[in-house]
Amino acid sequence: MNSLERARRRAFTLVELLVVITIIGILIALLLPAVQAAREAARRMTCSNQLRQLGLALHNYAQTNQVFPMGTVCNSSAGTNGYDVWTEAGAGGTVTAGSQGTSWILRILPYLDQGPLAQNWDITTNVAGNAQATHTDAAGHTFTQAATADASGLYCPSRRTGLAVPADAAMCLSSTWTAGGTDYGGCAGRVEWDTSAGIHRAPNGSATSGFYSPTSTTYHIASDSSASLRWGIFGQVNLSTSFGTVRDGTSNTFMTGELQRFASGGTDNNNLPIVDVSHDGWAVGGDATLFSTGILNNNKLMNNGHFASPGSAHAGGAQFGLGDGSVRFVSDGTNQDVFALFGSMADGISAQLPN
Repeated sequence: MNSLERARRRAFTLVELLVVITIIGILIALLLPAVQAAREAARRMTCSNQLRQLGLALHNYAQTNQVFPMGTVCNSSAGTNGYDVWTEAGAGGTVTAGSQGTSWILRILPYLDQGPLAQNWDITTNVAGNAQATHTDAAGHTFTQAATADASGLYCPSRRTGLAVPADAAMCLSSTWTAGGTDYGGCAGRVEWDTSAGIHRAPNGSATSGFYSPTSTTYHIASDSSASLRWGIFGQVNLSTSFGTVRDGTSNTFMTGELQRFASGGTDNNNLPIVDVSHDGWAVGGDATLFSTGILNNNKLMNNGHFASPGSAHAGGAQFGLGDGSVRFVSDGTNQDVFALFGSMADGISAQLPN
């Protein structure tokens, strides 16, 4: 056998090469979904850990102050004429000293290892004032754009790692913001947003008016007739919740959870029409950092296109932090009554999430 014949025997035929390439392609096709699933599992675990850190920070705050932080803070009188969190926060560019419009997240920054960011917050002005470029207060202290700074651990890695300009900027208090977003919020209760006259109202303490409407037109539990039964841990403006107020038990009440984040117009990731813009910004009170379990939109509880409902980029549901500090992944197919009841903290109605 000459050398040429031996070389020919060592070489692959075209058919053999095609078979090998086909087998490699099949193996890659089989492996790719597993790799993607593993990556999503890791992202979901990171998301869960971030919610757990929020829960720990809230518990540490509560142990120090005997109450959880207020869900939304304003220094104006919360009367029957209502309270517009966006005007309070200076959405039109007006900076009003003392009028805050801030969220519960601002209060727990020191417990999230965000002490420098907390110290950079000017308490003499509002959210818009704290979104300004470097400014100095009357005492000579200098502050720099605290509201538009990212706080660690507030972005779900399955959705994003920061604000993408301009796609996410429209969801902020101002379209000029390039940072300072959040994918996590506090539970306001099983309540319906009151958007009459295009504003979001603050409560005056009565059962017939409030930041969230006590009406049952969107969602209801047959036995409840009082707004006080619908409140969640962060529902009431300018009022704090204590552990004793969570009479349904901290292990039976949502404290935090993932939020929907949609730009204006078009359809969401379930091909449903987007009915409202979800406002971003961890420092901003109201719907930017709160969600309701009581809004059934497009026959869905989560990712339903309503700005006040929870949602996530995880398939099949979203993650929620309970009042006891634990974190649960809740299916979007959960019974509507059960899901609603886990939003309120003192309705006295027993509910159990499926395992």
